[in-house]
Amino acid sequence: MKKIKHLMIWIGLLLSLVSCKDTMEAIGLGGDEIPAEGLVLNLQLTNFTKQQIGTRAGTSETFNSLWAVFYGDNNEYLDKADYSTLEQQPDGSYKVKITNVPAGTKNVHLVANASDMTESEAHDLQSLTAAEERDPQLDAPICWGEISIDKLLEANPSVTMLRQCAKISLEIDNSIQSNFTNAGLYVYNMATKAAIAPANYTELTTTDDLAESTALRTNPLGGGTATTVAVNETSAGKAMVIIKANYKKSEEEDYREGYYKVELYKNDKKAQYALLRNHHYTIKVTKVNDYGFSTLDEAKKSQPENRLEVEVRDDNPEITRMIACKDYELGVSDYQEVNANTTEATVTIVTTLPKATSSNGKLYDVKINNSWITDWQQETENNIQETSSSSKGKKYTLKLKLEKNNQSENPRPGIITVTSGDLSLDITIKQAGFDFRKDDSERRVTMQYNNSTVADNYFSWLDTDVQGITPTDMQGAVRNDGLHFCVGTANITYLIPKLDKKEIIINTDNKINVKEDNGKWKVSLTNTTANNDLWKSSFTIINKAGIKITYPVYHTGIFHKIDDTDYQLTENGDNTKVKGWFYYGVVKVQGKKADGTTTTYYMLDRNLGASNNGYYAPDVVALENNKKAIGGYFCISKKQNTSDANQDLSSALAPEGYTIPTDAVFEELVNAGNLEVVPQSTSLGETYNCVRIKTVDSELPYIYLPMGGFLEGESHKNPIHVNLWTKTLLSGTQGFSTTSHEYGFWYRYFDVYNKRIGLSNMRFVSGSNGMNNGRYKAMPIRLILKQT
Repeated sequence: MKKIKHLMIWIGLLLSLVSCKDTMEAIGLGGDEIPAEGLVLNLQLTNFTKQQIGTRAGTSETFNSLWAVFYGDNNEYLDKADYSTLEQQPDGSYKVKITNVPAGTKNVHLVANASDMTESEAHDLQSLTAAEERDPQLDAPICWGEISIDKLLEANPSVTMLRQCAKISLEIDNSIQSNFTNAGLYVYNMATKAAIAPANYTELTTTDDLAESTALRTNPLGGGTATTVAVNETSAGKAMVIIKANYKKSEEEDYREGYYKVELYKNDKKAQYALLRNHHYTIKVTKVNDYGFSTLDEAKKSQPENRLEVEVRDDNPEITRMIACKDYELGVSDYQEVNANTTEATVTIVTTLPKATSSNGKLYDVKINNSWITDWQQETENNIQETSSSSKGKKYTLKLKLEKNNQSENPRPGIITVTSGDLSLDITIKQAGFDFRKDDSERRVTMQYNNSTVADNYFSWLDTDVQGITPTDMQGAVRNDGLHFCVGTANITYLIPKLDKKEIIINTDNKINVKEDNGKWKVSLTNTTANNDLWKSSFTIINKAGIKITYPVYHTGIFHKIDDTDYQLTENGDNTKVKGWFYYGVVKVQGKKADGTTTTYYMLDRNLGASNNGYYAPDVVALENNKKAIGGYFCISKKQNTSDANQDLSSALAPEGYTIPTDAVFEELVNAGNLEVVPQSTSLGETYNCVRIKTVDSELPYIYLPMGGFLEGESHKNPIHVNLWTKTLLSGTQGFSTTSHEYGFWYRYFDVYNKRIGLSNMRFVSGSNGMNNGRYKAMPIRLILKQT
């Protein structure tokens, strides 16, 4: 093979990590002379580590190896050469001489820290199929860059290197560092491998072209001690992060070790970040509500941000909007939302304007349009390589300084206008209002039941201990922002500290009683007789500064606690019993008796022990997050032999005032046409039969009966059936007389399979002739309010 011999160029290889705010310097001696000594590269390294408040020190990056990979026309692979003998310079950079460049070379790709790169990888550096599985490294990350032979002959040539990995860091807010210590990360479900180069040999600005391994790591990264981990790029919604930390609620208490689950949500808490190479994602713990779970397994099964609150920030936000004129382009990152106490926001801009036209001497200018955005400064500047569809240009990240919005409940939008040449785009930042109900530490609400304290920090308890009350669990209905009085009982009161004698109450609803009681506002129902009406209301406290703090009030559901009970079975006998506090919505449903008269029942919006009121069907991908809608699998009776009294477990399992329905309730709902099976399809084209009940005079138009089958011992039976116990004993014309040895062992249960709706019979335990042989059957339960 012929070689190009007379080429000598100094190239500054820039290690560009936008998200880590590395200093970017283009180093190189250009020239169009072609000396005989070969191609000399100068490798410039800058410090990778960003010191995090409240975390331990990180490491600095190095280049331990270097490959040069040579490509001809149409990215045809020609050869690769190992240049891992690097000469370090006094300024920390490295120098290497590359010789014997193959004839026909059009582009040179440079790969650092992949000494084990295979021939298959070298043939196509962007191929995920060819990529080897490697654990990403913080101190020596694989880096890639490319440069054309033509560009090498220009003045001051340089190559921008991109890291193959992303980075996740943990940061602790100053206000909680003394109570939340020794924090570290476990990062689960990351892709097992990544291609050396990005797709299309271009840094991703959106997730559309993200190519990732479908295989995920089974072992976590970080080990619970690391505060910074390197990860392969992984699509949104897959990563799971557990924070291990020591926490104490007050100086008088001892630290307890615990585990907290978080997910990488963007500021709107709706979409999650995809983890892109060369991006740095910071998880900042802003508030801790309670002690963490005692084991990793408990934390993994919990809801994210169940016991603490975090902000997740991408230090290199995606470019989502672009405009162009004839000669150049301008792009900016997306609209973002920040918390009330947030004082910084990061935005990204790109421009291909060839020459500065702004009065500040930059390729762009920024105008702040709102006083609470006080200042901005440029954090990073990076070169953008020329592509077939875009000119070369610059990419910048800017840090905005914000004032806290802690004196108002109202969110506020802010706009900055970015101008480059004749092009302009706005970026909107929305800062949330301060939640005086939840976030004011001096105004903690106490919840009482029959004058005994249930929760001394009610909103923290609501967020951390109560399952099934978030909008995600409630088909979008909001219930976790206010005070709740249970439908069917009237024994709850709330105590809210009165912080100043000038505070006043605005309450225009005579259903709610708010009065001063020993320095607190005591909130109760005006009518202490339990009633079944469903309603929502509110009242307002005006504090001494004139700020209105509004408390929503709900009479739309119930709280109930399930203890660890032997009435509940689990598949394979594993430790997955549902337990703890749950919230259930209450709805009105209507049935029709045989004589044509109608009956209204107050029914829970989900099964007992369910933390989701959506629909679930096995093997329907779009519904897999609704599996907790099944709830628990419960035994209907523990009758031991013929002489035992007949029993159902309503009194042991059900909340006060509620019971397991009889078979007649389901028959009436079917007769009225309100319990139905309706064919449905998902956005993915999956079809399934949805079992639902139409409601009347209720916020939710339908409630759902999820598939789940039943358990026999530890074996799962009929998982694609809807099965629910009734409390109706099989007797009389249905099967047994009341004097039979088998009377009391057989119950009626509701069953739906495909479109067939009916009632069947089941012996709740193995055995015969009035004997209990100990192998129980268990199935879900849907409760109704007892009728008076």
